[in-house]
Amino acid sequence: MIISIKHFCNPYIYFSIILIMLYNISCNANNIPYSIKKIKVEEQIKNLPKASYTNLENKKINLFELSKDNILIINFWALWCTPCIKEMPALHNLAKELENSHVKIIYINQDNFKDYKKVESFIAKLNFHKGDVFMDFDMSSNKVFKLRGIPTTLISNGSGEIIWRIEGVIDWENKAIVYWLKNGAKKN
Repeated sequence: MIISIKHFCNPYIYFSIILIMLYNISCNANNIPYSIKKIKVEEQIKNLPKASYTNLENKKINLFELSKDNILIINFWALWCTPCIKEMPALHNLAKELENSHVKIIYINQDNFKDYKKVESFIAKLNFHKGDVFMDFDMSSNKVFKLRGIPTTLISNGSGEIIWRIEGVIDWENKAIVYWLKNGAKKN
């Protein structure tokens, strides 16, 4: 009898352990990982292409021209991308923090043209400047910028050279990252 109870309880013990592990993984996934290690030296693209995008104010702007004399942070995102949505408020706070510096943040949306109104509504809700949000309906930037997924963020210097690539979410409000960006996002 003791043997049969032992065999009966084993599956429940294993199930309980797996359930606890899954719970811990899901709870930790809600925290944006602090990882400066995600900021990598860009090796795929040397310079910003002379690509133009239309912003939510319906103005066509050349990214290379926008980068002159500014560190340009280009964030690729979409409404269907949960990590992208999670990251957007922190990027907006970073933009406010860097407002009087030579750092410009732009957001290139990769949603379908049918979602234009949803994108506009989302941007309005977060109080983003419409001139900083660009639309890429055909997702051509995936090929141009060699994106493997989103969110992906590229950082270029004031000469249009892309120097950093970040794939995934990072803590944009981290004081070390803000300081690094304010001081030119230089390579060590």
